Amino acid sequence: MGVGASRFERRPDVSVFELAGAALNGALADAGLEKEAIDGLIVQVGSPRGADYDGLAQTFGLTPHFCSQTWSHGRFAATVLIQAAMAVVCGLATRVACIMAMKNSDIGRMGEANNPFFHEQFRENGGPHGEEGWIGMASPFAGAALAFDLYCRRYGQDREKLAAIPMTFRAHARMTDDAVMTKPMTEADYQSAPHVVAPLRLLDCSPVGDGAVCAIVTAAGQGRRDVVITGAQGMRAGRDTFIFAPVGLGVAQQGTTRLSATEARRQRVYQMAGAGPDDVGLLGLYDSFSPLPLYALEDFGFCGEGQALDFVQGGRICHDGALPVNTAGGQLSQAQLNGWGQIRELVTQLRGEAGRRQIASPRRAMWASVGGDALMLERN
Repeated sequence: MGVGASRFERRPDVSVFELAGAALNGALADAGLEKEAIDGLIVQVGSPRGADYDGLAQTFGLTPHFCSQTWSHGRFAATVLIQAAMAVVCGLATRVACIMAMKNSDIGRMGEANNPFFHEQFRENGGPHGEEGWIGMASPFAGAALAFDLYCRRYGQDREKLAAIPMTFRAHARMTDDAVMTKPMTEADYQSAPHVVAPLRLLDCSPVGDGAVCAIVTAAGQGRRDVVITGAQGMRAGRDTFIFAPVGLGVAQQGTTRLSATEARRQRVYQMAGAGPDDVGLLGLYDSFSPLPLYALEDFGFCGEGQALDFVQGGRICHDGALPVNTAGGQLSQAQLNGWGQIRELVTQLRGEAGRRQIASPRRAMWASVGGDALMLERN
């Protein structure tokens, strides 16, 4: 796997194609490949937030004979890489460039009336997002706030403990050269930030994301710096899913039966990798909003139901803690990149190339989101 990225900035004076080109060229150089070697192309975010696959191929002179493009929302990083791996295994391509490039600052804030995605919350029953536009819940952040309020009430948790998530990731970002948010964050800073939708505050929300990441997937065994996909799991969908809450919390159509501890520790990604949560040394978790990593920790068996707020206290998820999470700062502080920044960081850490934030000898790292998509990555 080769990985590359553009600069991460807020409102950069460059086009999304320039961002994508920087990421692609970085990944090609990292993999030691020329662009002519790319025969597969998968894009995660297309127009109008990003660039479509055909435009990218034409602009960069690629001639792939296998192309795909997924929905423009987050949570699809694993899904894209799974498609790429399947294409390689099935003989549809040999080297697949997976590109996530977007420039959100061009289209305004989610939930605003002039945003091209404003219509989404008006899908039947609010759609799986659960935003109820007709009562004013016109943004993903509102759905996340609703779910976290219910989570704290159901488990009798103190919502102020949530500060550990953005504070930890901000500390990680301060060790990351390309992070967007590097100003120190204290607990007082967090608690004095205004509520946007209570109980969530401004610092619980990732910044506007502008940037690109590219990962090139090939057959294993082509280099000493290989990072291998050993387990994978796709997105869930159904009446018991809600992308801002764990399975069974009881939001909207959801039931109230959570995954059992056995079910959480036997998710498909673990079965495929022949491993369990105790074997994972490093985590990348989807974190557009602060509560989301909590739910992934519970749904993937790192702690029990209703216990994640306690689990993340005391430095456990710091880069030198027992289970480091989002060691480059995640979406809350490095950059809002739909999880692709975490994928690049996991690869970098497994290769031992993370510099001052490098954790000790990680062998197995995992990407996971509350939506269910997950990857197990291992160093060669």
